[in-house]
Amino acid sequence: MERKRYEFVLEAAQPIAHHAESIGNEAIAMRRKLRTKDGWADIPIVSADTMRHGMREAAAYCFLDAAGLIGSHLTENALRLLFAGGAVSGKGDAGTVSLDQFRELADLMPSLALFGGCASNRVIPGRLNVEDATLICEETLRHIPTWAVDAHLELYGDPLSHRAHMEEVQRVRMDPTLNPEKRKLLTDGDRQAVEHKMLRSEAGHDAADHAQIAEAKSSMMPRRFERIAQGSLFFWGCEARVYSDLELDTFNVAVASFLRNAQVGGKRGTGHGTLKPVAAWNIKLNRPSDAIDNIETGLAPRVGELFRAHVAERRGRIEKMLAEVDA
Repeated sequence: MERKRYEFVLEAAQPIAHHAESIGNEAIAMRRKLRTKDGWADIPIVSADTMRHGMREAAAYCFLDAAGLIGSHLTENALRLLFAGGAVSGKGDAGTVSLDQFRELADLMPSLALFGGCASNRVIPGRLNVEDATLICEETLRHIPTWAVDAHLELYGDPLSHRAHMEEVQRVRMDPTLNPEKRKLLTDGDRQAVEHKMLRSEAGHDAADHAQIAEAKSSMMPRRFERIAQGSLFFWGCEARVYSDLELDTFNVAVASFLRNAQVGGKRGTGHGTLKPVAAWNIKLNRPSDAIDNIETGLAPRVGELFRAHVAERRGRIEKMLAEVDA
């Protein structure tokens, strides 16, 4: 058994909108409580669950690609197993675990041994330890490795307080019926109904009739959310217990394929969520600007070679497994 660990400094190439909850129309950023010399602080993070899920999804796409199944149609159970680890179905004898079935599933899908999951009546434990991506800031310095702090100093100088990294943004979903030009596109009946509603709103406002105002209000909706500013740096670590060269290669595939295009949090369709590695420990990254292109060669000379060969050789059995699996 080998315990393989990688550590990275990740930069927010775009603002990060990773939220814990919504209060009214405001989304609150994910944070973790941390003790400092001045008391306690709530530090913005990207949760370990998000990072681990990104690795699982990346590994799943690599698995389908290696098996020549990209573009094929999967069952719901197969989709759930690949991208969410499956679910306990409750079918069969929950007190009986077939070692042969477990070995067969893990052999066909190497990432399952690392990430764990559920299939039929079995819960399969994983062997990954994935950490939160923690904001490198004044309050977290005591908990960040020296090499990662040095990377921050080289790129941006002394770390600032976590508060300096946060910004609050307001957006508004507009109501197209408020635009006179767009109302011209409506049918006569709908245009009259919309204009009547607007007149009722105006009358309610003049009469201070709040019930009438609420009844006739438009669908325009302002919303606010917290986000971590672009350029912020995070420290992130992950490790795996591996028992073969194939498992190590599978771990490398998951890490490299995830970080090649790491997307986290929400609002990805509006310029949020991209993380890129700019420094690493136990991995060679030539320069921050070349970090993404050098992840694979830094992890190992030929990342994915064993993984792809192993999966391709079992393509027929994998297709059958994906068609029949109960997960």
